[in-house]
Amino acid sequence: ADLVRSGSDAARKVAENQLAGALSEKLNTLYEEITNFRSECEARLDFPDEELEFDGRLPEPLVRARELAAALLATKPAGAALHDGIAVVLAGRPNAGKSSLLNLLSGRDRAIVSDIPGTTRDTVECDTEIRGIPVHLVDTAGMRESADAVEKLGIERSRRSVAAAQIVLWLLDMSAEDTGAEVAELCRLAPRATTIAVWNKLDLAEGKKLPELPQELPQVTISAKNGKNLEALFDALMNKIFSRTTPSIPDTAVNARAARELEFADRALEQAQRHFEAGVFELAAEESAQAAHCVGRIIGRHADPDLLDAVFKNFCIGK
Repeated sequence: ADLVRSGSDAARKVAENQLAGALSEKLNTLYEEITNFRSECEARLDFPDEELEFDGRLPEPLVRARELAAALLATKPAGAALHDGIAVVLAGRPNAGKSSLLNLLSGRDRAIVSDIPGTTRDTVECDTEIRGIPVHLVDTAGMRESADAVEKLGIERSRRSVAAAQIVLWLLDMSAEDTGAEVAELCRLAPRATTIAVWNKLDLAEGKKLPELPQELPQVTISAKNGKNLEALFDALMNKIFSRTTPSIPDTAVNARAARELEFADRALEQAQRHFEAGVFELAAEESAQAAHCVGRIIGRHADPDLLDAVFKNFCIGK
């Protein structure tokens, strides 16, 4: 289904990898590790007379299962981006170059570009692809105080678009006389978690000393007119989409259904670890069973018939 729905080359490649078994192999390994941990819990409960030897450390299968579940969940943002695309809003003060950047990213003259501030009064939208990721671009009216009724409506739409955006590219005019005002508007209106600060018009102000921005905001310097430093912008965008630890498209990426089951499994494993460390093996076994069922629903395996096989395989019982 992911292959059929793939809307870009990157999504297709990931789907083909998964169709070839790359994801199911990892999920089967996770399932086996959970089953092995569960077998230890059950062995402690059901065979107390066998004098089985256990050390006081956390079982390795549980450690590996939690690490693998976390690694798979880390691909969730990539999966969402590949399957659903990313909504990117271009925002900033009037005449910062938002429409020029929209045209550059989309590869066509989608928005009117003018030196007259306030040219864009309504949102302008288009779809494109950036490094294999489907992107829905939204150009917005410049943020400023205005007495014009129509422009005020456009600015209000801009604010709603910024609030709903997955990523905001907030454009700042490097060539402006008062660059401090550009930064002040960003600090006042831009959501910190989703914003990338984009200093534009490098072709007009190269080497200019710029005011400092809040440390948590990633920033790049570009020219939307000639495309200079566009790759740096794409790097920042990829980092924001995938997080700084995974700034590139992985070989496999879980979709929404698999991610939901993995989140349930991860929480169950966390609870299982707490119960195991407290010596409450009944509850540890129950939580690990829930985790196994969650993973089993993804790959079509049933947890219960596998359990006794794992107990007799891993522990010397009745021999």
